[in-house]
Amino acid sequence: MTDGSPRAGSFHALGFLPVRFLRASLRNLPPERAIAWGAACGRFVARLGGSGARVARINLALAFPEKSERERESLLQGVYANMGRVVAELALLQGPHREELLAGVRMEGLENLAAAEATSPNGAIMVMTAHFGSWDLCAAALSDRGHALTVVHRGFPNPDLEAMFSEIRRGRDGDLEELKMGPRAVTGVLGALRRGRKLVVLADQNAKPDEGVFVPFFGVMAATRSAPALIAMRRGIPVLPAFVFREGESARHTVRLLPPLDLKLLSGDSDDALESGVGLMTRAIEDAVRTAPDHWLWLHRRWKTRPDGGDATRPAGFTYPERRGLIRRGRRAFRRWRARNPSPLGG
Repeated sequence: MTDGSPRAGSFHALGFLPVRFLRASLRNLPPERAIAWGAACGRFVARLGGSGARVARINLALAFPEKSERERESLLQGVYANMGRVVAELALLQGPHREELLAGVRMEGLENLAAAEATSPNGAIMVMTAHFGSWDLCAAALSDRGHALTVVHRGFPNPDLEAMFSEIRRGRDGDLEELKMGPRAVTGVLGALRRGRKLVVLADQNAKPDEGVFVPFFGVMAATRSAPALIAMRRGIPVLPAFVFREGESARHTVRLLPPLDLKLLSGDSDDALESGVGLMTRAIEDAVRTAPDHWLWLHRRWKTRPDGGDATRPAGFTYPERRGLIRRGRRAFRRWRARNPSPLGG
């Protein structure tokens, strides 16, 4: 049975119901009221705990060992509150207040964008960001201002969710295309750069051992994808860090376009030079997270992949909890059921 089967479609539709409910509940509210509601819901979820909160506590302890447990718990509340605001803004971007929300996004550092375009071989730029703040709002604001964007992302197994996020990121007249990570993504990335587009990459996620290199992130070695740095360094494409910061607890934001990173042109195989480039990109992300630690997605298992033979900088007893979410268990049960009940149509 293929993913396009009626049974798979029914499962995806069922999984999309909570998102549909949230969207219907929030999209028509005034922005400030919607994000206040989202923040309250986020704090409530933080109090419920669960594996996400446990992962976040481990990550915060790794990144901020100098902070007390009470300080980190307060920060965790702020992380969940900001996540709730982001969810509310995703709903608002699909409702009548979309233009109002986008109008509240201020661009800072446009001269850095111009400098990157001027030094690019054909105007192509790699815009490097992270799961930081309302990053989808950042993409929507850039697209809305007429920038030709190609966004590289993991994608979602649920096609309804995938279509929703594509709609969110696309501006009124913006030229936006999306590429899912995978073996075929490199061809799309190189094609986008040849066409002089702005390639948006999120460079803050854990990588498998064969996908990248280990570089320090908050003083702990983190497996980080090397492909973005490798492509930029071999082709002389400027890498422009960009992060969206919320103004207080409001629905207003500032997108900070930072100066292009000083990545060296890479010719041939040079592991040290590549590791240096990946490290430079990762430090830019760490600087942004240190500036506004409640903006980053601390629920991600950023330090999951470990160097062979262990890591001296890793605290003793460092172990992420097993994934036991209700939705995840439902997916596993559905896959087992599907394996026992193959489609008569094949697949």
